[in-house]
Amino acid sequence: MSKYATKSLYIMELEVVSQGMVIKTFGGTGGSEFAADYIQSIGLYCGKEVDSITINGNKHGGGGGGDAGALILSSDEYISKVVIRSGERIDKLMLTTNKGRTIGGGGGGGSETTLDNIRVVAIGGKSGTRVDQLKITYVENYEPSSLVEKRGQFVVGFTPQGTILKEYTESTSKTSDSYENVTETMLSQQYNASVEAEYYAKVAFSTEIKYVNTQLTTIKKELSTQLINQQSKEVTIEKGMVGVLLVDGAVMKGSDGVYWMYPNTLLSYAVIAVTDYQNILNHYDLTGELATQMPELLKYKTEKNDYVFYEKTPVR
Repeated sequence: MSKYATKSLYIMELEVVSQGMVIKTFGGTGGSEFAADYIQSIGLYCGKEVDSITINGNKHGGGGGGDAGALILSSDEYISKVVIRSGERIDKLMLTTNKGRTIGGGGGGGSETTLDNIRVVAIGGKSGTRVDQLKITYVENYEPSSLVEKRGQFVVGFTPQGTILKEYTESTSKTSDSYENVTETMLSQQYNASVEAEYYAKVAFSTEIKYVNTQLTTIKKELSTQLINQQSKEVTIEKGMVGVLLVDGAVMKGSDGVYWMYPNTLLSYAVIAVTDYQNILNHYDLTGELATQMPELLKYKTEKNDYVFYEKTPVR
């Protein structure tokens, strides 16, 4: 961690989390700490300083100031610009989204910093009767991914014969299960900070995952924890059968040229005969290994958007 400015009553610190991902701290040392959280909704009350900030329904700060606006972010919306004045406390805060919506207020105290061309991942800090400190996690020089395919068909997991398929019954658990399986398949790949933030945002918007950081190993751990003790049933896969986890999803291409995907339908579980390979044609196979259970798929196995894909016609 490198300190750009340190005084007895206020700090400005920049911590490089990974290439392109940073945490910047503004304000003073007073107040009680509140944990960083991914932003789905945010509201401000301001006077000469920022009196309170409400993140995802949790208020931090005092009861003073006037309403400086609130935002409920859509699934493809994020904070792309921050203007902040800070000294002993947070004197002013202006937030703008990639959709051009802005909230903010405050006074002219402290020194001003502008963070632009960013994607805010999470905001935490300290508060008492006002907002004493803000700790902003963001991607600098953010570059969004491009949409390659809006709704592809995916196999995100399979269960071989003689083993147990755990089938979750609640829709929220099915969503978490689909993301856990997708995240598992992503662990062998390297993604830049922009993609990492985008994928985390998709997971956070769709599940109740707790924010820790955007690393894939952390996301998988949090999803696994979330699924513990959730209602499910166990299905024994009999000889000659295979259990498959199926979902539709969007194929994305990151600014670094690496492909990734996210689910956009509810996960479904199916137990099919290993000879019924026709049901899997025209599907991406995120595991890359389903053909070990359904050998006839080898005739149709190819590559599409860096994923294993089973064509409808045999591959020559």
